[in-house]
Amino acid sequence: MLMPPSVREWLPGDHLAFFVLDTVAELDLAEFFAAYRADGRGGSVYDPAMMLAVLLYAYCTGERSSRRVERRLVEDVAYRVVAANQQPDHATIARFRARHQEAIAGLFGQVLGLCVKAGLVDAGVVAIDGTKIAANASFFANREGKALAKELTAMAEHSQAGQMDPGDLVDAAREVAKAVLAEAAAVDEAEDAEHGDARGDELPVEWAGGRDRRARIRAALDELESQKSRDYESRMAERAKKEAGLGRKLTGPKPKEDAARRSKPRRANTTDPHSRIIAQASKGVMQGYNAQTAATTAQIVVAAEVTATTNDQPHFVPMATAVSENLTDAGHNDGVGAFVADAGYWTAANGTTGVGAEVLIATKKPSWRKADKPDDDKLAVLAKVNRGELSQRKAGEILGVSYTWVRDMTKRYFGNDGQRITRSAEPEPAEWIPVIEQVARGEMSKRAARDELTVSDTRINAMLAHVRGEATDPTVARKTMDTKLADPGNAELYKQRASSIEPVFGNIKHNLRFRRFARRSLPAVHSEWRLICTVHNLLKLQQATPA
Repeated sequence: MLMPPSVREWLPGDHLAFFVLDTVAELDLAEFFAAYRADGRGGSVYDPAMMLAVLLYAYCTGERSSRRVERRLVEDVAYRVVAANQQPDHATIARFRARHQEAIAGLFGQVLGLCVKAGLVDAGVVAIDGTKIAANASFFANREGKALAKELTAMAEHSQAGQMDPGDLVDAAREVAKAVLAEAAAVDEAEDAEHGDARGDELPVEWAGGRDRRARIRAALDELESQKSRDYESRMAERAKKEAGLGRKLTGPKPKEDAARRSKPRRANTTDPHSRIIAQASKGVMQGYNAQTAATTAQIVVAAEVTATTNDQPHFVPMATAVSENLTDAGHNDGVGAFVADAGYWTAANGTTGVGAEVLIATKKPSWRKADKPDDDKLAVLAKVNRGELSQRKAGEILGVSYTWVRDMTKRYFGNDGQRITRSAEPEPAEWIPVIEQVARGEMSKRAARDELTVSDTRINAMLAHVRGEATDPTVARKTMDTKLADPGNAELYKQRASSIEPVFGNIKHNLRFRRFARRSLPAVHSEWRLICTVHNLLKLQQATPA
């Protein structure tokens, strides 16, 4: 009597499915098993190792929908091999992914350790960059705080039926019951037609579907309040730091907790309150997250984080720190040779910070004198002001501008000897440092230094802070970095930036078809981004491992 054929015989020995199974067998899955009872009570569950192998193989093949994975477990031989011919449904797959999100994120370090053991990690050059990934939320679900509060108030009013008379209460209850039953029937019918018997638990419970809209609105309002609180606290902390450095109280109005710096009201998304409206250069905006990544020249991802801010500048030091920690935990003790990043990460602080390795960041060239030079007619009026033939206020009335503009333009374009050649660039450190040193010694006033250097008061203060050792001046830091980048050896290192990090994003977005998060909330998308980066490293490991 012939035995039924094994599905494993239908795949070649070097197939990706077997590599995934072998890799899962080498991983430490204690954190997965710890989530289940060990006393034999409760319902039966699928083997966590098998479920993890299915999830990893699905992401390796570009499948993230739990329903499509369920279909593949029936139709695709490789999926059946990975699942040992078992067929968990989409709800089980989605619950597994949500229940073990922290353990799944932790797999990144283990797979990185396998890459280190295989000799794939050379940290001589590590490139840091970010890419925008769409959230599982609509841009049109953003609401201002007033609109959210109004909708929440309306919901609360509908729930205050206890304050009504008994007779009215019975009638109202009947009407509400009819409306609720009708709405529930309509919702159930629509969901059954679209999804079948269940939707799949892919979201945090408090944000799932429309049935908990009030909870999601509260979450959005809390997010708005936390943003306001963080802004106020950071501004007060910055002010306190400056006062401590100067040894005196700053003048001017203090920040207020209820004051908004932005001209437009803050908005939060009712579907995923953690997501943000992110600009995409010439491509408009998107509702999404900023996925930060660090990779070696062999395109091995050594750090993966997710933030909800568009600006890359605040994330350079945290990413560099995460790289060092991840490599140490993975058993790579040689350290990092150089961190390279594009101009989006440039700040004077990032360029001069100590991260245990060489730092090479492309600098941003500041625009100088954005305002156009006054035309000849205006210059003629300014010349009269310079010669004392016309007052600043009278000239302002003639030109239709403020007298302060007349004053500043006169000082910029005219001197004691008449019209002068104006600057086309900011003064070099060799020019302004001796002048500012005189200011620091009390030999020259700030106003005189401002007029001599033709810069703003704010710029004079920044120069003075540099001379006093309170902060590094941006122009000095920029010049230092430009000098470093001009060195032939460093230039060769920086040339490897694009070929190190850009192929990683290309593989993830194009080959693995990962352009939108399937889950919602910052912890969930952080876990998912680490999962996709783990899969990227896993595929690199498979290509480097002999069959």
